[in-house]
Amino acid sequence: MEDTPQQIGRYRIERLLGSGSMGHVYLARDADLDRPVAIKTLRDVDLDEETRAVFLSRFQNEAKAAARLQHPNIVQIFDVGDDPKHGPYLVFEYVPGHTLKQQLRKKGPLPKEQLLVVAQQIADALTTAHMAGVIHRDLKPENLLITENGQLKLADFGIARVPNANLTKEGQFLGTPCYAAPETLLKGEYSEKTDLFSFGAVVYEAASGERAFPGAEAMVVAQNVMYNDPTPPSEVNRGAAIPPQVDQVIMRALCKDPDGRFASARTLVSSLREAYAGKRPKKPARQRRSFPMIMLLLVGAALAAWALLGNDVKTPSAGIDAGTDAGADAGADAGTDAGADAGPGTEILTPHEREEAAKDELARARKALQDGDIAAAEAALDRATQYDPSNPDIEALRSEVGASVGAVGRDKLPPKASGP
Repeated sequence: MEDTPQQIGRYRIERLLGSGSMGHVYLARDADLDRPVAIKTLRDVDLDEETRAVFLSRFQNEAKAAARLQHPNIVQIFDVGDDPKHGPYLVFEYVPGHTLKQQLRKKGPLPKEQLLVVAQQIADALTTAHMAGVIHRDLKPENLLITENGQLKLADFGIARVPNANLTKEGQFLGTPCYAAPETLLKGEYSEKTDLFSFGAVVYEAASGERAFPGAEAMVVAQNVMYNDPTPPSEVNRGAAIPPQVDQVIMRALCKDPDGRFASARTLVSSLREAYAGKRPKKPARQRRSFPMIMLLLVGAALAAWALLGNDVKTPSAGIDAGTDAGADAGADAGTDAGADAGPGTEILTPHEREEAAKDELARARKALQDGDIAAAEAALDRATQYDPSNPDIEALRSEVGASVGAVGRDKLPPKASGP
């Protein structure tokens, strides 16, 4: 066990709060501001000079981005530094309480009402981060802090990973493969969708009391995450009385294909709430359109086969009807697909989900407008209109965008984005 340092940067260390694969967390006091803080140091940063410089630059930039996140369900980052003796460190607000992991170990799965409250708070934190372009990348029960009054706070936003931290090193797997998305383990990709997969793994564990991908060997766990579906949560803990509709929501959140997951954290929670209320989850839009498309392909194949068989019977009226029907069907399907593509998934959302999705797009539009990206702002407003055309904020924000366009000149703007 390493000795607890007395000082890191300007912070006086009081005691060790915990340790993990990536480093230590200490309770400390900020002498300048006279307040308690939590300091996280990083292990295994014995890198060559060039790699270390790149890592520290990423570490500082991402910490600064995360420090801009202001939300009651996000642990605030106060400072970032590099101590000559103890290496890179982050300074957080100190949150007395316990982690979700500790609660699950002590009391087992969460009751339905508590689960929905916890899931909603996680979703609100993730949505705030994603709107600001920040990906968490390590969402897990250990990073979910629960205060003494029951408020949840998501910690460890914006921490750059040590190079090769997710690879085997001297027989040790550094990282948390049981909550990582398949594309993260396979290709090192991080996105909002990878956070949503991790969110699904957390909900699975909170509902059942068991991990979605259990195991002691990290490489075996990683293989299961990448290639095998987990056992439905109702089957791993029958005593939790998890309804089949909830199983479906959680299993969709853990879909190997990112496009098969929920569009946002709030949509996941809305679906979870409806599933507990007994409503059957709706399938993703791409699955709903697959059957008509297959039927069109089969009809087309049948007509082609009929022509190849050399059927030379003259049936002008049949030709006219076939042409009319084919044109009508093709036009109808093209219109349906075009409409669906214009607003991905809008036809499967409940009114509440549409309202939430529109609010998310409005937040994106405001940020784009603030950044001077008029094209992105207009695209976000178009998507908000598809979700909830009755939202009065849409037209108000369009007026602001129009004023900005007038000031800059339409011909000087970049082309308008064609999709989300």
